[in-house]
Amino acid sequence: MHERTRLAVARLLFVFCCAVPTFTIASAVLVTFTPWYHNYRRTNWETALSQRLGVTVKIGRVEFPAPAMIRFRDVVLLQPETGANVATVHVADWVTIDGESAMRLSQPELQSAMLPFAWRVIHERFLCQPQWTSTPLRVAADDLTIHSRTGSMTMRDVDAWLRPVETGVEAMVQCVPADRTDLAAIHISAIRKRTGTQPSTHWFLNTGDIPLLCSTIADYLPGMRKFGSNATFAGTMRWQVADAGWTIDLGGARFDHVDLAELTAGMPHRLTGEAAIKLERCQIQPGRELDVSGTMISSAGQVSPSLMIAAKTELNFEINPDVDRGARDLPYELLAVRFDFFGSDMTLEGICEKQRGYERLPVGMLIVGSGSGMLAGNANRQTWVGLARTLWPGRHASMPVSTQTAWLFDILPPPTLLIDHDQGYPLPPRITSADDFQGTPTIIQP
Repeated sequence: MHERTRLAVARLLFVFCCAVPTFTIASAVLVTFTPWYHNYRRTNWETALSQRLGVTVKIGRVEFPAPAMIRFRDVVLLQPETGANVATVHVADWVTIDGESAMRLSQPELQSAMLPFAWRVIHERFLCQPQWTSTPLRVAADDLTIHSRTGSMTMRDVDAWLRPVETGVEAMVQCVPADRTDLAAIHISAIRKRTGTQPSTHWFLNTGDIPLLCSTIADYLPGMRKFGSNATFAGTMRWQVADAGWTIDLGGARFDHVDLAELTAGMPHRLTGEAAIKLERCQIQPGRELDVSGTMISSAGQVSPSLMIAAKTELNFEINPDVDRGARDLPYELLAVRFDFFGSDMTLEGICEKQRGYERLPVGMLIVGSGSGMLAGNANRQTWVGLARTLWPGRHASMPVSTQTAWLFDILPPPTLLIDHDQGYPLPPRITSADDFQGTPTIIQP
């Protein structure tokens, strides 16, 4: 080969085998440092995560600190339709090793009002889709804060697992409130069972001796607002969700610092004080099953005479003749009642004599003031309609349906037939299907 030809070939080889690849690599490296490429990569991740999670994901910056690690900074999750803020995360590190994924979140913040939406995302996008739960996932978070309009709660050392099991998928979470110095933790578990014709989800919460502020989830469960801003929950909760409906078991749970003024707000009577509610049994399937028993004890408050008069009229309670029925409010030093609901049946009984320092009181005393009994309640079985009439009197219908009582009728199983006190004749139950025309209903005296 001629020398000039060899020189030309050598130059071509240098250009195509060295210069061009070097230029290409250098250009690619330079492009990765441009804002355009960063925005392109961030947009791709936002689109992929939004489709996967079912929420609108906004990411401030995407980094790759290690070959198997992705870091997202300033992550914001938004409700797709309204654009409401669901959660924010300062830093999220995602690592994938040997087919298993792990994520570490720094300072995540959740909005209590968006917990129902977050629950649907977790339930429908993870627990209910086997293709996304075939590999284990572990998530750790530092300083998880839940914000609500009535208060906030911060959790430290949050650790969660999601793993497939033989019958479905199982998720477990444990965390410690930031104000606790011991090692006691709150445990939450969720099991999605795919056996049978109807899959179901079983939730379990165990706080142990750790009290949780009810106001933290008041935006999620509006009924918690009725307990007041200082009310706490401790104990266990079992919650089952299926296509046929939901059931809940709060047996052994305890609510402390319940504000009775807030609990009875909207009623024509006045009742104040701070109560402790202890549930011995509590199994509820709205409108179908009710088995609740426990006690409510309150010290130092005020009660309106109209409430005691209504209890005497509707529940056959006994009022002390010395009570000033014309007063607006009367102070009491102890209110103690044991309640038992089973189906549409109910029993209420005063238990002041079982409290320390009040052993000499007569049996069945429900409210005590100035060292003597004010209201006594027996343990006679009756329907819960008497309680509804006591709390919301002045109604002529058998069941006082209103905005204040709607929650009550959603939970309590309705009696088959009720007698109207004012009219003196039976009112038929509401007809919901053709089956309601069959058989002869039983008249239950409230």
